[in-house]
Amino acid sequence: MCGINGFNWKDEYLIERMNSSLRHRGPDDEGVYADEEVSLGHLRLSIIDLSKNGHQPMSDDQRRFHIIYNGEVYNYRLLREELESLGYSFKSNTDTEVVLYSFIQWKEGCLERFNGMFAFVIYDSANKRLFLARDHVGIKPLYYHFDRDHKKFLFSSEIPPLLEHRINTAPNKKIIKDFLLYNITDHTEETFFEGIMKIPRGCYATFDLTQCELDIKKWYNIKYEEKFAGTYEEAISTFKDLIEDSVNIRLISDVPVGTCLSGGIDSSTIACLIDKSMKIKTFSAVYEGFERDESKYISIVAERTGMENYRTQPTPERLQKDLLRIVKLIAEPFPSASIYAQNCVQKLAKDNGVTVVLDGQGADELLAGYHYFLGFYLVDLLKTFKFKRLASECLNLIKGRNYQIGIQFSLYLMLPYILRKNIFLHQSLLSRELRSDSIAPTEYFRNFSNCRSLGQSLQFHLLYRLEQLLKWEDRNSMGNQTESRVPFLDYRIIEFVSGLPEEYIIREGKTKALLRDAMTGIVPLEILERRDKIGYETPDADWLRREGFQRLLEDWFLEDEPLCREYIDVRKLRQQINGHVHRNKNHARNLWKAIFLEAWLKIFFSQMA
Repeated sequence: MCGINGFNWKDEYLIERMNSSLRHRGPDDEGVYADEEVSLGHLRLSIIDLSKNGHQPMSDDQRRFHIIYNGEVYNYRLLREELESLGYSFKSNTDTEVVLYSFIQWKEGCLERFNGMFAFVIYDSANKRLFLARDHVGIKPLYYHFDRDHKKFLFSSEIPPLLEHRINTAPNKKIIKDFLLYNITDHTEETFFEGIMKIPRGCYATFDLTQCELDIKKWYNIKYEEKFAGTYEEAISTFKDLIEDSVNIRLISDVPVGTCLSGGIDSSTIACLIDKSMKIKTFSAVYEGFERDESKYISIVAERTGMENYRTQPTPERLQKDLLRIVKLIAEPFPSASIYAQNCVQKLAKDNGVTVVLDGQGADELLAGYHYFLGFYLVDLLKTFKFKRLASECLNLIKGRNYQIGIQFSLYLMLPYILRKNIFLHQSLLSRELRSDSIAPTEYFRNFSNCRSLGQSLQFHLLYRLEQLLKWEDRNSMGNQTESRVPFLDYRIIEFVSGLPEEYIIREGKTKALLRDAMTGIVPLEILERRDKIGYETPDADWLRREGFQRLLEDWFLEDEPLCREYIDVRKLRQQINGHVHRNKNHARNLWKAIFLEAWLKIFFSQMA
């Protein structure tokens, strides 16, 4: 895994400064290419072919094409064999060289041949063009800023290197509004910085260096219309084969591999499938004495597989010490302390000699892992008059003693649109300015409200809620110089699951029915029968009542006028701080968003004070 940078003029000093800002992404090697048209920079975390042959920027034999690449293409060996049969020869054993020659051979058509995660840029020095591309669902990041007036185009794996150019930017009020209202980030091409954009997931872009024109096109769309016509048993068999192969190809590495293990179904599935072929280290976050601690389930999987399990216990003291560092690393506000727990797990892996870490990210969005998906399913059954199945599902939910969220969300979905919208508005900390119509809303809530079935809600999550999780995963892994791989987001699995009947996803009152049944006999029964959903949950409500964070809340929001006062109703925030500290009500979600927004403003916009 790596970091990439560049812009459309020659300045070796400036590209080296951008590289310095990304050094955490690539400690093993660094490279720069510059001519009169472009400057390209690369930082390398060596994973495949650790030799100097993997140095980037990498060029073809004729030195016409130059690539900087961040990612892994897992089927690169098969593609290399095909390219060799077409007459290409290789100087390295890297997938980078395969990506380069694939583009030379098939142009943008090469993207449809890749199975992996990637963001790369190829400079065609003959035609004076840059080609930029991101993977199917946006696992790997690629940001850009295009100043059309001054004809300056710059790009990077992260946002901070772009700020080395001292570009004219400001907090993006529209994105901040959605963040405070809906707990969401990364749902549009825009970022929290005005003027800094993302190349959208599943897209490629061409930049004409002569005309200074940027053209972005979609190359991948999930094929939701392709419906699976087989039986449930056939679906189980197919899914099992797909997830086993997806895990196996993600074990390809020339450095040590490990896996995250939360004790939930997703991470346990990956650990148990790996156990069929090799023994690796597993890494977990635990919280002694916390009612949602998953140590019990982690131990069950560790004992079943015989794998070494390493544990870390994030604390409020550690988070407070690392607060500004972690916000600077993510480079945008985030809504929960659980993102810090994920960072601690990645650090634990690196400290124990592991560079590649597999993770269960994406399974919840694909297979309806969040309990509120039950609400979509029940409402759809009601509206389509499938009363027999509705009654059966409700009965199974009650038997499973985990029905509250599903029933509550069903009732919420049946409310009028304006009431549903006002619930979010009432619960938020939005300032008067952000509440006004002068700050145009995005289409996020309307798109959410247009979901009329479980299938549509799953599609919505893949399109609008998944990418924020992938961003946090990327920053937390790269910030600790590890590479995170996500087997559930193999495009073959996404396309297969997206075509399944809804009753294959939620069945007998259980979410992730297909995964549970496919893993019978592989994953311990105690894990498969779990009905709760935890993930990287932290005791964040309690942490805010500890002395350190009480003092921080006082310093930032009670004694001084905070930087976020333009976006947050400070009077309401102060009331919620008092109510939370004195245990009158749990306001943790709003308080954490205020903390992380304020920290972000302090780091990147302190001149606003």
